[in-house]
Amino acid sequence: MHWVRKINVENELIENMSVERKLKVFLIEDASRIRSILIDVLQRTGRIEVIGFAEGECDALNQLRTIEWDVAIVDIRLNEGSGLGVLAGLKDDLKSYGKRLVFTNSPSPDLRVRSMALGADDFFDKSKDLDMLVCCLQAMLD
Repeated sequence: MHWVRKINVENELIENMSVERKLKVFLIEDASRIRSILIDVLQRTGRIEVIGFAEGECDALNQLRTIEWDVAIVDIRLNEGSGLGVLAGLKDDLKSYGKRLVFTNSPSPDLRVRSMALGADDFFDKSKDLDMLVCCLQAMLD
């Protein structure tokens, strides 16, 4: 939680008020229905702001390299490229980016290992882990 001081023109203190920081989340998801559900669920928390999305690997990398974000939620199977390509591209940049969470319908142990090796911070199964994903994001704010 951050404290903001509101001041008037003469620099006199008017009031102190707390402002909760919102987690800036970027989605990499090509299925519009799933993306809409994610946006709705995440923004309903009140503490998570979905700041953008991409449907393919190249678009995701271009955007993630130019905006400020805290977390990228990455689907593995995309219409163009793959989530593994996104993870590899960010890892190759050798920059300090935000957290990378994989959210996929293909939760095989091999894919989990490959994702983590490419820099994923966690790995979630779309068919059963939506609540766990939201809890993980909320824990980042505590």
